[in-house]
Amino acid sequence: MKNNLLSILIISLIFVSCQSKEEKAAKLIKEEMYKTLYDFSSYQPIETKVDSAFTTIYHDSIILSYAYLSREYLDKANEALDKTKEAQSSMEIWSDSYSSLGESKYKNAREKFNTSLEEAKGYMSEIKVLQDSIKKRATEFKTTFCGWQAKHKFRCKTKGGNFDLANYIYVFDPKFKKIIYSENIDDEKLVKIRNLINESLKNDSTSN
Repeated sequence: MKNNLLSILIISLIFVSCQSKEEKAAKLIKEEMYKTLYDFSSYQPIETKVDSAFTTIYHDSIILSYAYLSREYLDKANEALDKTKEAQSSMEIWSDSYSSLGESKYKNAREKFNTSLEEAKGYMSEIKVLQDSIKKRATEFKTTFCGWQAKHKFRCKTKGGNFDLANYIYVFDPKFKKIIYSENIDDEKLVKIRNLINESLKNDSTSN
């Protein structure tokens, strides 16, 4: 009986060791899909390409935190600038009025313009600091081998019942034991964050 169990164990170990990287990646991805997909039964893997994975600034938690905060400040700065445009339009409407109502409207619009403009400048100043922090962190960043990376294309049903085509990147530890990172390549928010990081790297901190 013990000999049989030992034989089964040896065969299992040989089978696992003989699995290709694509097979190991597919197995871990399928397990992840089972936990995360709305309709796992509709999951249809299309293509899985595995290559070496290296640490990158686009996955660095500190750089990402700076970038997400920059994105938040940029949205707020744009909101403030929109308010300045509204205020400016109101100022133009009431600028030629000599009535007490017109003068009051103009004064309020001017105050709103100045307040919103200062608010936008404040956010842009914070963004500049964060961009410099991203650039400094990226300069000090060292790229190292961290495991394996799979580009995985698949099809599955959405909550609405329609099939959707998705492209993901999965990063595995060197021994293919677990997924340590994943991202949706087509995520628009993620694309904006990466563009913001790229803009930060182009930013010349010595410029006025």
